[in-house]
Amino acid sequence: MNGLAAAKDLTAEAPRGLDAELEGYAWLPRMLDKARATLAGTAGRYLFGCPVDHTCMARLGIAPELVLDLAARHSDDHALLNALRAHGIPAAAEAWFDGQAVEDDLQETGNYLRVRAREALPDADGGHVFAGAEHGAAVSVVLIDAAPGDEQPPHVHPVEEVAVVHDGAATFFLGAQQARIVRAGQVVRVPAGIPHRWVATGDSRLRAVAVHGAAQIVTSPA
Repeated sequence: MNGLAAAKDLTAEAPRGLDAELEGYAWLPRMLDKARATLAGTAGRYLFGCPVDHTCMARLGIAPELVLDLAARHSDDHALLNALRAHGIPAAAEAWFDGQAVEDDLQETGNYLRVRAREALPDADGGHVFAGAEHGAAVSVVLIDAAPGDEQPPHVHPVEEVAVVHDGAATFFLGAQQARIVRAGQVVRVPAGIPHRWVATGDSRLRAVAVHGAAQIVTSPA
């Protein structure tokens, strides 16, 4: 594609500087260098999609897929910027940020917003599991998407579980006696150490998020 003609070999040279701007837009030149090089397979250690790239895209209100698409089609930065403007990005002054400061903070603290797609998470415990221990977090989350009639076998966790139902409904069973229907917009707490299970009820899919206050979900059959 035409944009790849402008791709730099970032294994041999660095992308444009952390303070580089394009018509007042901070970080954009450096991000475009990395995007084109990533598409061309010459990014080396300068991969597109670092935390500062995402800060830039968040301020512009655009997705990585759009940047890569336009980088592949436009070798001229100004033409690419015009294409971004056609997608409604804010003015340069509104989107400006200090890229050097973001990079310095990242290097000094190691703190960043880590995002994972649902499909990239392993399927277990009734849904896709974000295991905190694998992502530097002290909590774990299960993203539940179940068809009507789907159910869990009875089981026990050593920590409390909190489930938020976004769509559909589920009947939760607790111990040998209790049961309760939890509907969209409701939150349920399941005590630690008590056998429990859920069954997706109603006519629509159950979509819920279950949170465990532990870096690893430990499940034992009941």
